[in-house]
Amino acid sequence: MEMGKIRNVLFLCSGNTSRSPAAEYIAKWLKATKFRDELKDVNFDSAGLYSYYKRPQEPTAKYLQSKNIDFSDFEGKQIDLELISKQDLILGFEEQWHKKKLIRKFKNLENLDKKTYLLLEFAGEKDNLELIDPINLPVEEYNKILEKIEYGVEKALKKIIVINK
Repeated sequence: MEMGKIRNVLFLCSGNTSRSPAAEYIAKWLKATKFRDELKDVNFDSAGLYSYYKRPQEPTAKYLQSKNIDFSDFEGKQIDLELISKQDLILGFEEQWHKKKLIRKFKNLENLDKKTYLLLEFAGEKDNLELIDPINLPVEEYNKILEKIEYGVEKALKKIIVINK
């Protein structure tokens, strides 16, 4: 994979209330606590293909709170051309719903397909790359998805550090 320096990373999910805000704030938390120097020039954001709500889903909020991750400045938003144009890396969670739909929606953007990955794909995983929408799942299953997101985000950040060296 040929990539230039990664400065702006966007986590993308369907509604920007569960997976992508969790990934964004876990990334910001890991940057602040673990990778401060290595990621000082990297920014993280999140958006949804659609956005109807401004706050994260309650299980996502509780998961972040349980780790003392501050997400008080979060406000859900929908992806648009301006936001997508400034990203160096876009990480989604489902092939059809995020990756392919995004590339179709912004088909005139050059190289979008070369900077859009599933989170676990970019993190180097080979199997079970999709992380389904946890809305309406029992809390235990919802949290398992958030744990996989946390795992994937940390691996992705380590890869970004290597790419940016």
